Amino acid sequence: MKKIVIMTIIIVILSSILTGCGGREPNEIAYIVALGIDNADNGNYKITIQYANTTQISGGGGEEGGKAGSKIVDNIIVEGPDIYAGIGLANNIVSKIFSMSHTKLIVFSDEIASAGIKNIIETIKRSEELRPDIFLAVANGSANDYLTSVQPEMEVNPAQYYELIFGKNHFTGVPEDRAVQIFFSITNDDYDSILPIAGVIEKSESQENEQDSQQEQSKESTQSEIQTKAKINKGRFEYNLRNYIGGETAVEKENKGEVIGAAVFDNDKMVGTLGGIETEVCKIIKSNYSYSYLTFYNEETPDVPLTVRMTPRKKTNFNIDLKNKKIGIDIFLEGDLYTVSADYNIENDIDSFEKMVESDINAACEKFLSYFNEMYDSDIFGFKEKCKGKFLTNEEYKQFKKEVNFDEFDISVNTDFMLRRTGLVIREEDE
Repeated sequence: MKKIVIMTIIIVILSSILTGCGGREPNEIAYIVALGIDNADNGNYKITIQYANTTQISGGGGEEGGKAGSKIVDNIIVEGPDIYAGIGLANNIVSKIFSMSHTKLIVFSDEIASAGIKNIIETIKRSEELRPDIFLAVANGSANDYLTSVQPEMEVNPAQYYELIFGKNHFTGVPEDRAVQIFFSITNDDYDSILPIAGVIEKSESQENEQDSQQEQSKESTQSEIQTKAKINKGRFEYNLRNYIGGETAVEKENKGEVIGAAVFDNDKMVGTLGGIETEVCKIIKSNYSYSYLTFYNEETPDVPLTVRMTPRKKTNFNIDLKNKKIGIDIFLEGDLYTVSADYNIENDIDSFEKMVESDINAACEKFLSYFNEMYDSDIFGFKEKCKGKFLTNEEYKQFKKEVNFDEFDISVNTDFMLRRTGLVIREEDE
């Protein structure tokens, strides 16, 4: 009987605790969806806090009732020596308390990224609110400019917008590294990371003020000037496309924020950038994407490039010979033919087409690797980590990491490409 009484008391106490409101009500919290970090003039950070405007997002029974665009987020700019000092100051300015439990993105200015982000990464890893898979990005210019330019056109949930725009692993122009990857790359120095580049599509003052019939012509002219910042690719792989980074595409749309290209890191410092095409090559080598549309030059139809929807067939194989300083990279791909000239009977020449694709990808990858290793002391492919098993002790491996220079290695690429037969056309030969 005594035991029953004690158990009853315990259940009553626990029930009262569970049903009580020990924390804050949801309407007392402002949820941060993104943070922008720039340098301030006084040595502090200028922190842009972008938080969800829940009064605009809420649409009653579902998302379709809410609003899209700039109305779904608000921005507040504060200064502070670190992220939490800035948020603490912002808590004194607005009525609600800021929470980072739903934060999806932290974007740094390129100036901060070049100086090093180790201290900021240390803050992120110690936070109980921020998740290890949070997206990190480098702004092509100011982080504040990027965040204030974002006006989601197709989502009413800003967190979902960032999840979709930065999580496009199926398109190879956007890197996949997140906070957890760059934390381990900084801590262990076994590999280096690449982060997405976020930019603002430029628009001239004349574009905003023109109202007459000549407006479209002027826009096209200005658009072309902006687009020419990115070099056009005349190689056979991704033929006649521009190697854009964020802010260079000049696409006419209300949302001026865009993400394309990659920032290259050596440990915690940004040392260079890769355009969208170079990022595609990088991810093909790493084979960590779902699919992409790749365009190839074809001698038989010089005015009509061939486009293939490419997917990795299996993981890339790396063979590293330390003694002879050679690296062999085996890439396995398959794809579907999507664009081809109506006058070109590729169905009778499939083997040659497959060999052409293999040769073009080999050439693009080897050219990129040679250029990259010469330009940057950065191991974004994890060559050092792949050599770890070749050493008996950790001290030997650490010494190897200090001394190795992959620019001295002879790197060869061998691509095995198979064209899936689905969708091919049966043609009758002309007599």
